[in-house]
Formats: sequence, structure tokens, C-alpha cells
Amino acid sequence: MIKNFIYCPRCKGLLKRIDGRLIDCPKCHFHFYLAPAQTTALIMENSKRQILLTKRKFAPKKNYWDLPGGFINFKETAEESLRREIKEELNITLKQLTYFGSYWSYYPYKKIRYQTLCLAFTSHYDGQKISVNDDVKDYRFFSYKQISLDKISFVDIKTALKDYLKRVSS
Repeated sequence: MIKNFIYCPRCKGLLKRIDGRLIDCPKCHFHFYLAPAQTTALIMENSKRQILLTKRKFAPKKNYWDLPGGFINFKETAEESLRREIKEELNITLKQLTYFGSYWSYYPYKKIRYQTLCLAFTSHYDGQKISVNDDVKDYRFFSYKQISLDKISFVDIKTALKDYLKRVSS
């Protein structure tokens, strides 16, 4: 991704790549460290031990199954972000969240592959009425055996689901 940054945003001079995540402007001494974009995801089970997956409405990975969640905004904690995303996407209010793990992946957007770091959480579905909004096309609860990882959107989501399924089956 760093190769896409050519000119300094401050003085428009040519940037110099120091290493895989640091760029520097020799002209004005602007330094910028690239870091993964932080995201959240929710692994939510209902009382039948089924996991909620959402179908993506837009590219990238349109029509693939995904865990609900999204990008963390500035001045927002991971928990605040996930609660906001779940309200926007499914119109439900999360009460209890438990941190599950972190997973990296790539998110292709406008011909650039951004590295992401997903913070996954778990919760139990309490029966609130779900209505899809925002960038969600549909949702469905899947039994553990019904989840087909080749139809899951991104590597981080696949890995989180694999880890979760491994944990609940042991």
C-alpha cells in the first residue's frame, strides 16, 4: 500500500519510503507511519447455537457472507464502534460484549489493498427484532455445520470464525 503514496500532503514534495510503514518528506520533514485500519466484527449466537451472518450489499465482496461490524471511527473505542455498527446495520442494541481476538486481513478499495486489523467480539442474541440497513443486504442464523468458509467475505472473518468454531466444539 505504501507504494501508492508519492507526494507529500504538506508540501507536495516527493516522498521517500523509509521502510514498509514509514514515509518521509526530505523537503519539509513530514513523517507518516502507516498502520492497519482498525475494524470490528461480532460473532453473535442465538439460543439454538446458531451464528448470525450478514450478506454484503456492496463491493468489495458483494453478496458474500460476513460478520456484522465495520471500521472504527476517530475518537471511538472498539466497543463503541461495534455498538454503532450493529445499530446501523441491524437496528439492534448490543448490551453485553466479550472480546474474542484480533485478526489481520486486506480490504481492497479503489485499486488499493489496505491492511486491516479486526477486533472480534462475541455476544448472545436476545431476540430483538432485526431489520437490515446500511450496507447489509440480508442476514441469517447459521448452524455451525452450515457455515461455508468459502462463501465468507474476508480472511480475518474466516479466521475468527474458524477459531470460534474450534473453541465451541472443544
